[in-house]
Amino acid sequence: MFVLRLQEHPVPVGTDDPDILLAWILDTMGLVRRRNFTDEVVSTRGSIHELMKNHLLAEPLRGWDSQSMIDVSGISSTALHHQLVKLRSCGLLATVTEGRWKRHVIRNGSLSAAIDLISAQAEIILKQRMSILDEVISHSETRMSHDPLQLGGEDIPFRIIISEQGPIENQTSLASLLRDFGFTGDRGKEDDDLCLDIFTLLGGAEIPLTTDFLMKETNESRTRVLGVLDRFRSALLVERVLLEDRISHNLFIGLTHQWTQRGEKWIRGRGGLGRIEQQVADRIISDLKQEKLTTESISKHLDGIDTEVKCLLVNTLGGRVPYGYRLTGKDANAIVSRLLSRVQRILERLRMISKKYDQVIS
Repeated sequence: MFVLRLQEHPVPVGTDDPDILLAWILDTMGLVRRRNFTDEVVSTRGSIHELMKNHLLAEPLRGWDSQSMIDVSGISSTALHHQLVKLRSCGLLATVTEGRWKRHVIRNGSLSAAIDLISAQAEIILKQRMSILDEVISHSETRMSHDPLQLGGEDIPFRIIISEQGPIENQTSLASLLRDFGFTGDRGKEDDDLCLDIFTLLGGAEIPLTTDFLMKETNESRTRVLGVLDRFRSALLVERVLLEDRISHNLFIGLTHQWTQRGEKWIRGRGGLGRIEQQVADRIISDLKQEKLTTESISKHLDGIDTEVKCLLVNTLGGRVPYGYRLTGKDANAIVSRLLSRVQRILERLRMISKKYDQVIS
């Protein structure tokens, strides 16, 4: 069954080193497990890199059997089986059974030819599988009313699993899609509906939903809810937006709590009030002393203060920046179009680098 674990990494420019080119291709196709996403491509080479470079790509149409590869590579039979399964499922290898032997070849005889086939498969499968979203995502213009602001930029690298339809047993088509595409997590249980519940809530929402709301509706922990949201965000199905109208309320809670617990000196220092203009800070302290501080007065005092400074103040006071989560488009077509555009960009880079690799080694 076709399964491609697509990840976005910076393209290796200005190099003809076949090792770097091949490492980038294997990394982008999710064939190398990184300890950290920030690891350099050249540091993630492993047995699959050597197997591809020295054997399968060196003689792509030889028709390698497992024993021959074990003999020349020194890799164990268990490890080899694991690598061959990954290479077949992502579409790089084709397997022919001859008697009791299975012989493996690079599809159509070269890396670039195999990538061309993989690209076509991935696009078609993605379009077919994502068509189910029309049935579960309601059209909403108000959903996109907030700017998709993420302080610090896009903090989650793009990655997605593109998978053929697997067996469905006691599952809806949407639940099957979420499972096959990895949104339920590596250790997702069959009877765990958290991922499905969150997506259903987001699909029917007219406005961004907060983590607290999703926790209450699903009766789950913040950690689990954020884990699901991050997997959706990494595949461009969900985005995080700043709920600016709630910043003043969160600041009111933080200021009044810390005033009671720690007092003026702490609030001006470690509490972060010293980061803003002294006159503004003095007015806030004066309101606290007179017990006149309100959400409205905070909003008035901080009018003109940069949003990022306000968010930092929320954090230093021990609160949480008010983020909401929404789907990335007003309807299913807009969401899938954005996702497909990113996938096509990565696939085009794969085609470009694989052609360059073939030219270099020839």
